Amino acid sequence: MFDIRSPWAKSSLSLLAVGIAVVVLLPIAWIGALSLKTGREVYKQSFLPDQWTPGNYVEAWREFGLGGYFVNSVFVTALSVALTVLVGLLAAHAFTWLKFPGSEWVFTALLLGIMIPPAALVLPLLIEARQLGLYDELYGLSLVYVAFGLPISILVFRGFFQGLPGDLVESARLDGAREWKILWRVVVPMARPAIVTVTILLMLANWNDFILALVLLRDSDTYTLPVGISQFIGQYRTPHELIAAASLIGSVPVFLLYLILERRFQQGVAQGALKG
Repeated sequence: MFDIRSPWAKSSLSLLAVGIAVVVLLPIAWIGALSLKTGREVYKQSFLPDQWTPGNYVEAWREFGLGGYFVNSVFVTALSVALTVLVGLLAAHAFTWLKFPGSEWVFTALLLGIMIPPAALVLPLLIEARQLGLYDELYGLSLVYVAFGLPISILVFRGFFQGLPGDLVESARLDGAREWKILWRVVVPMARPAIVTVTILLMLANWNDFILALVLLRDSDTYTLPVGISQFIGQYRTPHELIAAASLIGSVPVFLLYLILERRFQQGVAQGALKG
């Protein structure tokens, strides 16, 4: 029988962890090295650049016009994450503490949205966005992100709420507190790890989304970072070193957010925030 406490098991798990870390970090290191090469060195087989060119980051920011794309991505991601967390908290509170006829059926139907890939709905979404006047609008793209993010957010919040002591909610009701006050004064303070978990998951998905933004945005002034960077991939010339630099610049906000919220994110996962 496999004993996880044995020295052999610990050594095996350590080697497995090192292998996983290498697999994950190697592409990042490759992109980092590519972003520091000159245009002539891109197609050489050497991993490290012969001539280090940190100016690629400044040139990528200026030539690609990343400032506008950056602002658009921040707006869309912040708005969609905030709305998804808010609506997800309200829905999860209702599914957990306010039982109503057919609530489990409605919850199950909502979870079906997790199994539907966004790419399968691009055509209906495009038609609907045109009819509702949401096409080529940043807030329209944000609403689409909310729709796709709600199932996972409700699942996480409901799983976390079910692990909270129900006596606190009942005590607040006996004291005459309304459901809105119970949610914000009693439930939300205890659910901060789950909120951080959902925020990071949604930000990763919305910040890096390409297919929905490509379909629902037409004007280059409304492009988000992934779509804006992709416009510089040409048929005859592609500045790979600048695209690598721009990609790393675009990953900085998500990386910083995770560093800031890392402890609460791990706490949320450890407390069963991902169990439905």
